[in-house]
Amino acid sequence: MSGFDVTRHYRNFRRSFLKLAAAVFTAALVLSPSLVVGVAPAQAIQPSEILRYEVTWNGRKAGHGDVTTFGGSGKVKVVVQAVSDGVLKAIMELWSRAQASFNPKTFRPRRYRFQLKSSLLKSEWVDLTFNHKTGLVKVNKQKGDERDSHSEKFEASYDPVTAAYLLRSQEDFSKPMFVDIYDGKARARLFVTPGGSETVKVKCGFYPAIRLNLRLVRLTGEKKEIATGCLWISNDRHHIPLLLTSSPVVGTVKFELVQVQRPKSL
Repeated sequence: MSGFDVTRHYRNFRRSFLKLAAAVFTAALVLSPSLVVGVAPAQAIQPSEILRYEVTWNGRKAGHGDVTTFGGSGKVKVVVQAVSDGVLKAIMELWSRAQASFNPKTFRPRRYRFQLKSSLLKSEWVDLTFNHKTGLVKVNKQKGDERDSHSEKFEASYDPVTAAYLLRSQEDFSKPMFVDIYDGKARARLFVTPGGSETVKVKCGFYPAIRLNLRLVRLTGEKKEIATGCLWISNDRHHIPLLLTSSPVVGTVKFELVQVQRPKSL
C-alpha cells in the first residue's frame, strides 16, 4: 500500500459514482421543459414499496441499501438508506440517508434531506425546502464544523430523489433526455440516451428491461464530465431500477436489485 492514498482515492470515487447513483436511485431524473415529453401519469408510484440493493466494487461486496416509498393523498415520501459492507467497510464505516417528498401529479419537490456519516470523511447533512410560489429553495447544510444557510432560485432544477421517480413514470424511453439536478451542494446535468430492450439477470431473477446510457456533467464551477454508466429498468408499468453500473475514478461499481416488496394486489 506504499504510496497509495486510500482516503484521497476513495474521496474521488465517492464524488463521481455516488453522485451518479444518487441521481438515479437516491435520488436523481426530470425531463427538460425544452423536450416534447411532459409530466407523465404517476403510474410507476406505488403506495407502498421497498426495493433492496446490493453494491459491489470491482466484483466485491461494498455495501447495501434500500429505497422505501410511502404514498398518500397528494404526497409521496421516499426514504433511501445505504451502509458500507465488505471491502469498503474494511476501509471505512459509511452510512447515508436521503429523504424526499413531492407531489405525485406534478412531481414538484417539497423537501429533500440528506445525511452522511463516515469514520474517515467529515460528516455532513443537507436540508432543502422548496417554495414554488417564490421560486426559491431554502438551503441549510453543514459539513464538519462549516455551516451555511441561504435561499436561491431553483428554476428547472430538482432534487435527486424526486427526479428518479419522474423517470420511472415516463412512458416513452425511445428519445434522449436530460435533467438538471441540485442537491444543495452543486448542480449537475444528467444526460440519458436509450440503449434498447433486453433481458437482464439480477439476484432476484430475470427481467425484461430497458437499458439507458447515462452521462453526468457538473455545471457548478468548471463544467466537466463526472461519470458515465448504464441503468436497466424493468420493461413494465413499474419501471423498477434493476441494475446500475458505472466506471468512475477507481474501478467498476454496480448497484443490483436483490428484493422487491409491495402489496400482492400491485
